[in-house]
Amino acid sequence: MKPFSEFKIGDKFHAECVITVKEVDRYIEFARIKSAFLDEGERSDKTIIPGRALLAKIEGEFTRLDEIYGNHIVLMGADGDPEWDGRSVRFLSPFYTGDKLKITFYISDVIDMDEEYGRIGVDYEGNAEDGNLVVLSKRNIYRMKKIAKKRPK
Repeated sequence: MKPFSEFKIGDKFHAECVITVKEVDRYIEFARIKSAFLDEGERSDKTIIPGRALLAKIEGEFTRLDEIYGNHIVLMGADGDPEWDGRSVRFLSPFYTGDKLKITFYISDVIDMDEEYGRIGVDYEGNAEDGNLVVLSKRNIYRMKKIAKKRPK
């Protein structure tokens, strides 16, 4: 775990994950979304992953990074990128269950809020195993407690 005081703009962290059909089904059940291309009769080992499900998995991978886990951290929102007309996420190609996603997280902002909390900005990109860019997200804002718990062994 890395304390707030050690985060610097430009820090980079990496993670990898695979999303299963079962995980997509759990997401759909939880989110209660309806989508014609996700009808149960259309399921296969290569089901397209809804964008929000992909973002949720990436968020989960971020919280499990050794540098992050143990910190009291909460997503406050996404400010959006001025170069993207205020949008914060771009999906550039479809991504399917069973494929490996390689994620790079970049610390893009570090702000001292008060004695108890700081704020970090996190940009990320997700690439398929073949290097094809799948998703970009910028200016995700997290509030972080400056004094964190130790990670259990």
